[in-house]
Amino acid sequence: PKFFPLEMIQQEGNPYVRDDTMFIKILVDFGDTPKTLLPYVLSLNPGLPTHVQQTLIKREVERREQQQSDKQLQPPKE
Repeated sequence: PKFFPLEMIQQEGNPYVRDDTMFIKILVDFGDTPKTLLPYVLSLNPGLPTHVQQTLIKREVERREQQQSDKQLQPPKE
């Protein structure tokens, strides 16, 4: 994370603070996260530590891969 000096935020006429409201711009890079996994990733509790979130995402990817391979191994229904 990048930090910003409090003095800069408290300056008079700061365009990012108006009427006791702060406007913040964020950029999120999901990188190599498959689009089908985004709903799961976004449903995770943001309060969890990053390493826990990453472990949960890894488990979900493995679960989906296993589910996909199980489907491919099943004989076609007649």
